[in-house]
Amino acid sequence: MAIKRKQGSANAENLKTSDVKARRIDEEDLADRLSELPDHVILHIMSFLPIKEAVRTCLLSTRWKDLFTSISNIELDGVLRNKALRNRFMKFSDGFLSLRKDISVDRFRLCCGPGIDHRKINEWILYAVRHGVRELDLIFQSRSFETRHFTELEFTVFTCKTLLTLRLFNLPSLVLTIPTHCCLPKLKVLHLTFLKFSDDESIRKLLSSCNSLEELLVQSCELSNLNKLSVCHPTLKRLTINGGHIDPICELEINTPNLVCFDFGYFYCEETRLSLINLNSLSEARICIGFIAKMFSNFCNDTASAFDLMRALSCVQSFHLTGICLEIQAILQSPSLIPEFPNLTSLKMGACYAGWENMLVRCPCLETLAFELEDFGPVDWHTPKKDPSCLQHHIKAIKIFALKRKHVEFQLIGYLLKKAGVLESLTVEIKSVTKREQRMMSKNICALPKASKKCHILII
Repeated sequence: MAIKRKQGSANAENLKTSDVKARRIDEEDLADRLSELPDHVILHIMSFLPIKEAVRTCLLSTRWKDLFTSISNIELDGVLRNKALRNRFMKFSDGFLSLRKDISVDRFRLCCGPGIDHRKINEWILYAVRHGVRELDLIFQSRSFETRHFTELEFTVFTCKTLLTLRLFNLPSLVLTIPTHCCLPKLKVLHLTFLKFSDDESIRKLLSSCNSLEELLVQSCELSNLNKLSVCHPTLKRLTINGGHIDPICELEINTPNLVCFDFGYFYCEETRLSLINLNSLSEARICIGFIAKMFSNFCNDTASAFDLMRALSCVQSFHLTGICLEIQAILQSPSLIPEFPNLTSLKMGACYAGWENMLVRCPCLETLAFELEDFGPVDWHTPKKDPSCLQHHIKAIKIFALKRKHVEFQLIGYLLKKAGVLESLTVEIKSVTKREQRMMSKNICALPKASKKCHILII
């Protein structure tokens, strides 16, 4: 018996040893197979690693010794609280860039916080530009940085002939000054976040220097220095202006004949002037009406009221209407002033606003209807006096997000299911309930009478 136990123990030990050896062989085989890949494939894999991890691959074998020096996607993150770590970061960045081969840079992302020497930042930016950078992200997260610190931003970045994408992010201590010789001939994507413009001419010069621009984002920027924010560009296709406020004296002009997508949500006041012209190519719009509902006077040109703003967007195929509940309802409850949306096939509302059916009446071809019930206000439900024609004959998909356990919300769903004659799918997202409550709500929704026999209900 003892001999059998010893034999069993020996066999188990042999199996364990064999398993370890097999695992070691598998790992070595995997490493060998990885090393056999072409350089460009390995470099692509390395581009997903943090830069320090990519550099450490030089220790794997002689095959990997110099591979990191050919990395074309560079990401340097210098947001560090500890002074010693910041010094190590600056030393590492200098060393890495000095060892890197003299080849072009595809993407350069530089994120710097307090304590990083602005002279080093200028050197790194200059390195990227001199190596033909195509995508440049500059993120400055320190109020100690000032405009005068970043000479390379003015004299090299804004004259970079190779840039395709430029993203600038900063706390608004940095005032964006655009040089007169600004020239970005290949730039297609421009993102400006938490910046402050020096004057009207700065943004005009910047946009006019981008002959190929297709996407512009102006997010949470301080516009207090501007009398007029003018976005007039013939090639622009996607425009986002949101997350901040426009002063009463400021005029906003948008003239973009090839614009396809428009996302707008800045704080307004009555005196702000808005002009939207040449938007005939627009197919998708998201508007936060709550920010403009008090702009019923002092508009320029054809924008005499908030209804005229909607009229300027009436060619869209997809429309997301959101904002402060009471102010949108004031608009929707004036049906004669709501323009017709002849091309609209998808409508999403930030809540179930009183008067929502008046909007549907003006959308004869609507196929998808969505309600985001937690955006700005509660469901304000009453049975419409007249059923919208598109609900009866065209709407095929309805989506309701953030449903809670409210009787009025079930009234809304019941009405939609009862009247939507060609409905194919109802998707309901249930929010903030237990699993037991969700099962009960799902059962109640599925039991509601439906006008369409093809309707499939999905509860998530």
